[in-house]
Amino acid sequence: MTNEQLELLKVITTEAYKDVASPIAKQIGSTLQEVAKLILSPVYYPTKLLNTRIENWFERISKEIPTDNLIEAAPNISIPTMQALALNQDDTLIGEMFFNILKSSVNKEKQQFNSPAFPKILEQLTRDECVFLVLLNKQPYKIHQEQDFDETKNMFYNNREILNELPVQKFDYPENIWLYSDHLNHLNLAGCWQYKNQEPILDAEKITETNGAFSTTRQRQIGTRIFSEFRLTEFGKMFCNVCITEKCDDFIK
Repeated sequence: MTNEQLELLKVITTEAYKDVASPIAKQIGSTLQEVAKLILSPVYYPTKLLNTRIENWFERISKEIPTDNLIEAAPNISIPTMQALALNQDDTLIGEMFFNILKSSVNKEKQQFNSPAFPKILEQLTRDECVFLVLLNKQPYKIHQEQDFDETKNMFYNNREILNELPVQKFDYPENIWLYSDHLNHLNLAGCWQYKNQEPILDAEKITETNGAFSTTRQRQIGTRIFSEFRLTEFGKMFCNVCITEKCDDFIK
């Protein structure tokens, strides 16, 4: 590691964590680079490839964050994030999102939006769910549906989509869209909600109903239209603010 990268490691691991690691490092005659290996245990395996990857992370951070914006990271964010980075390839969408959490942890302009929950949440997401978030970070997507209505049974059935603005061709498994939406909603990141009231679908023919001396004419309801949209929650917006940058778009083209 270069001197600049070692200094950046000091920022990422924080003074408090170094105080704990220092006696161990002295005992085994280790360098700060060896301490970094201890920080990444038990998932860290001291290979030349991973050493190179760590150096690349620090080099990118030093290039992408002005020196004046560097600030000590919270170890409960930076350490699990570096562990997760070690398990994910750099040239993937999930790897890039983990890197953005690490980068935000030492950026004073982003640190207020970061949370110890973020690396743990990202660990639970599939690539398609991350694609979902990248798309929703740009805009909500409308989805309109129709359902038939059986008046005698007072039951709606035969749900079908009549509009779906979501670019499903971006997903590896577009048939799982609703499964992804449910999972993201469970994590309080995103979901699908109605943005205006449903509209009844009425039969073209009118029917006449008689009640004693009185009779009324009405159109029978035969279905309903539902107007919903996929969108981020407020917590999801904060998560995306930290995890997603323009570079993430390169992984979903």
